[in-house]
Amino acid sequence: MLEYHRLVIIVYSIAELLLSVHISLSNLLVLWVFVRCQKVRTVTNTYIFSLALSDFLAGAIGLPATVFSVLTRAPHSFYGCMAIHIYMCILCTISIFHLLAIALDKYLTICSRDTWFGRISRQRRAFILITLAWVAGTGIAILPLFNVFQFASTIDNFKEECHFVVVVDYRYLVYVIFCGTILVPTFVIVYCYAAIFGRIRYEEQQIKCLLRASERERRMNSRRKLIRILLILVFTYAICWYPLYLINSIDLFFPGNVSPSLTLITVVLSHVSGAVNPLIYAYGMPGFKHALREFFRMRNTQTTYVNYSCYMKAVKEKSRSASVDIRHRSAKYNRKVSAPPMRQRTLPEQRSPPRSPPT
Repeated sequence: MLEYHRLVIIVYSIAELLLSVHISLSNLLVLWVFVRCQKVRTVTNTYIFSLALSDFLAGAIGLPATVFSVLTRAPHSFYGCMAIHIYMCILCTISIFHLLAIALDKYLTICSRDTWFGRISRQRRAFILITLAWVAGTGIAILPLFNVFQFASTIDNFKEECHFVVVVDYRYLVYVIFCGTILVPTFVIVYCYAAIFGRIRYEEQQIKCLLRASERERRMNSRRKLIRILLILVFTYAICWYPLYLINSIDLFFPGNVSPSLTLITVVLSHVSGAVNPLIYAYGMPGFKHALREFFRMRNTQTTYVNYSCYMKAVKEKSRSASVDIRHRSAKYNRKVSAPPMRQRTLPEQRSPPRSPPT
């Protein structure tokens, strides 16, 4: 039994480390494209940039720290152990609040334009919603660190070995995290997108006779595609996170009925959401796919240009050295076979006629 438990821990650690690498690199690519490409800096993509930032922090810091704690059972203090495990709760709570912020922004833009919050600029609204997502997610997730509602009462069971099930109270996981940050936002998100679909259908009937067929089809297809991608994002998050918190609920009300192996599987599944999000952005979100293609095409073009330049430079250097060598050889050859310089010929001196003898 002990060997089986060690094998499960090793497999879990390998899976988490592989996810950590994938989550870090894929979300870093999304952040890089957002920073480098001005065309993708839209209001909707601002939410995606912030969400990718939280996922990157989870993959680059949260998962390696969690794996280290699972393998070494460190740190050996209660609040240090809780801080490592609560860190992932903070980032996951921030992620779901980002999805809620995206849904609220779309709802206010399409369905509630007459309200005060709907009339303000989308840039300002995005700043407010993203700030609330980070602040509220952090504030809710750190409640056990301050022993709010006696969520740190498990300190009496701590034996200087860091275990998630020992330091984190299941009441906090079920009543606060599951009900407060997953169930309630899910209902709000579903309502927002249902209202948006109803509004789009209503507008289709209103503008059917006002625009050309091609323009009408283009506008509606653009909105439908955007909403479809956002729904895929929400459903993916739900599929990844609901199994874990359903098991936590079973452990709270019926303790001892869930195997640790199944719990670890659902933990890994919950972290898959951070790896899936960049794939959705790259292959579905308007702007990101085109920006990624332009980015890689530009890199390939630059590489080809550099290689071609180096090749042409080498050819020029080779031809130059060859021409110098040819001139050197021809000059040497000419010196060897050249005829001696011609002597200057002078005209023969005219001889004076012989003098006659004196008579």
